[in-house]
Amino acid sequence: MKKNPYAHQCSSTRRKKKVKNATKHWVCAKVKDWLIEDGSLGAMELKKKLKEHYKVSVHYKRVWMGKELALRHIYGDWDNSFDNLYRFKAQVESTCPNSVVVIDHHTINGKIRFKSFFFALKPCIDGFISGCRPYLAIDSTFLTGKFKGQLASASAVDGHNWLFPVCFGVFDSETNDNWKWFMERFREAIGSPRGLTICTDAGQAMMSRVGDVFPEAEHRECMFHLVSNFKKKFHGKVFDDHLWAAAYSWNPYLFEKHWAAMEAAKPSATNYLRKWHTRLWTRSQFSTISKVDYVTNNLAESFNNWIKHHKSLNLDDLMDKLRQMLMIKWNQRRKIAMKLDG
Repeated sequence: MKKNPYAHQCSSTRRKKKVKNATKHWVCAKVKDWLIEDGSLGAMELKKKLKEHYKVSVHYKRVWMGKELALRHIYGDWDNSFDNLYRFKAQVESTCPNSVVVIDHHTINGKIRFKSFFFALKPCIDGFISGCRPYLAIDSTFLTGKFKGQLASASAVDGHNWLFPVCFGVFDSETNDNWKWFMERFREAIGSPRGLTICTDAGQAMMSRVGDVFPEAEHRECMFHLVSNFKKKFHGKVFDDHLWAAAYSWNPYLFEKHWAAMEAAKPSATNYLRKWHTRLWTRSQFSTISKVDYVTNNLAESFNNWIKHHKSLNLDDLMDKLRQMLMIKWNQRRKIAMKLDG
């Protein structure tokens, strides 16, 4: 028996433009298990998996509709997820007293609409204040589900230099008002510990609100973002040799040596840094109280990478998933701590 490897060219095949049996409900049934394993799979990836497993080519739009239907079956409806946040808040407050869960809303045409969300478990707050150095990396990342908002986070570093998430927030975009709201809720949760140091990227909205809400904190700027912005305007070997070296300098003498080399080569470059990058970005100017000498905001990027496969979930499921991940992480560290001597 021989197999024809070529596509059919008969008239009946040409008339049949769509695979009618492969409806969105059929796609939903086939992709549901894949989405349970990895909710971040896109329609194009699912289309390839369907082709590989079932030897059928389904139109992209039908795969997308089937994926949306499957996600609705697994996690529920998006509109209901906002209402479920109030149930989540009540459950957290009853089982973990003194946790901070704040839901902000506004009224549009007589209807209550979700605006922003803040979530900090009591053990995370106490762990940061009692057991971590007063250093925080604050950043936000895009949500990839139907709600195209921002997931903000504040992460600390514990005694083993391990990531220690402290709080999360959700809002629609990175505006001055949204960041101010997040920072104010955060200050209500943790107060202002002695020697508090906050590291952010180069986003102007976030940087300005840190100074407004935490005026006493040491505000550092991520060197990676600084260099990315700097290289859009200035290039040359002198900057390759001295800019990062200036950031890593331990004392003012070494910093001034690298700074002088850049200023002699191009004064406009150092003037640009003085004008637009006024936060601390060199170790020679860091306070020694926080005992953290990071010059980048990679701690926040580590958190974003940790939760990247869950950013497409409904908001209530996303928050509960973060709670589960935290509990698993704390349990693992508790087991490690029990094995330590002293």
